[in-house]
Amino acid sequence: MPAQGIERRRFARYDVVQAIYIEVVTPGSRRETENPIIRCETVDISMHGLRITSPERIEPGASLNIAVPQDGWVENLELHGIARWLGEADDGINFWVGLELLDTSRDNMEKWFVIVSKMKES
Repeated sequence: MPAQGIERRRFARYDVVQAIYIEVVTPGSRRETENPIIRCETVDISMHGLRITSPERIEPGASLNIAVPQDGWVENLELHGIARWLGEADDGINFWVGLELLDTSRDNMEKWFVIVSKMKES
C-alpha cells in the first residue's frame, strides 16, 4: 500500500478482477522484445488508475504499457501508465502495484472511461 497508508485517491475506485498484461519498458530498450511482459490481475480500477497484483516487482517510476483484453480476448485496449507505488500483497508472494494512467490517445482513454463507467453501473 502507499507510504504510511495515506489515502491519495482522487477518483472513485471499483473492485474489478480481470487479467491484464503489463509491459515494463526498460530505459534504453530498442525493441519491445527486450521488455518483460507480466501477466497481472486488477484489484480495483478508476478513471485514472488501477491497483493490480503482480507476481513480480514493478518498481515505482517504471514506465508501463498496459494491455486490457476486450471482447473475450479478441483485441486489447492499449494504455500507458506509470507505477506509483509497490507493496507486498497479503499472500506474501505477490505484489500490489498502484498504476497511474497517462493519456496515450484520446480514443483509448475514452474507451477506458466507458469500461469504468460500466463498472459503476454494475
